[in-house]
Amino acid sequence: HVVDSLAVSGDYVWVAGWTGSDDFPGRAGGAQAAKGGNEDAFVAKLNLDLKQIAQSTYLGGGANDAARSLAVSGDYVYVSGVTSSADFPGTAGGVQAAKGAGEDAFVAKLNADLKQIAQSTYLGGGGNDGARSLAVAANYVYVTGETSSADFPGTTGGAQPMLGGGGNDIFVSLLSADLKPAVLKKDT
Repeated sequence: HVVDSLAVSGDYVWVAGWTGSDDFPGRAGGAQAAKGGNEDAFVAKLNLDLKQIAQSTYLGGGANDAARSLAVSGDYVYVSGVTSSADFPGTAGGVQAAKGAGEDAFVAKLNADLKQIAQSTYLGGGGNDGARSLAVAANYVYVTGETSSADFPGTTGGAQPMLGGGGNDIFVSLLSADLKPAVLKKDT
C-alpha cells in the first residue's frame, strides 16, 4: 500500500493512494468493493482518532491505477492520479470519456460516504499523462501534473498551448466541479 495524499475535513481523515491488496480493509459497501486490476487506487475515510475505518473503496479498472491527490469539498471527495485502465469506472459522460494512448491522468468525484462514484474523467492525449495534485474552488477543479502529449486536451487558448520540448511538460487544467463538458446556452 502507498498513501500519496491526506486531508482532514469535518470529523474524518481522508487518505488516497494505491494498493495491490485484494483484501483492503473497510471496502464492503464502497463504490467499488472489488479490485479491478493488479494495482488499484483507493480512497479511505477514517475517524479523527484513527481507530476506525468509516469506509474505503477501490478506484480502478483492469490495469494499474494510482491516486496521487485528494480534496474534500462539501458532500464530495475529489481524487486525481494516473491510470493505464481503458475501463476506469464512471467516465461515461465525463469531460473525456475515453482513454488516450499510454497512461492518462484521471479525476474522480465520489460521494463523501465513498459509496458512489458521482463522475470520473480521463485527462490525457497520445503520450503519457498523470495528475499530481488537485484543488477545488467554487465550481471548479484545478488539476496539475505531467504530460508528454502534444495533443493534451483543452490547451487551445492556454498560456502555453503547445508542448515544450525535451520530454514531459507540466499541465494545469481547469474543469467544472461536475467533471462533465460545459453546455453553452445561446440566447434566442
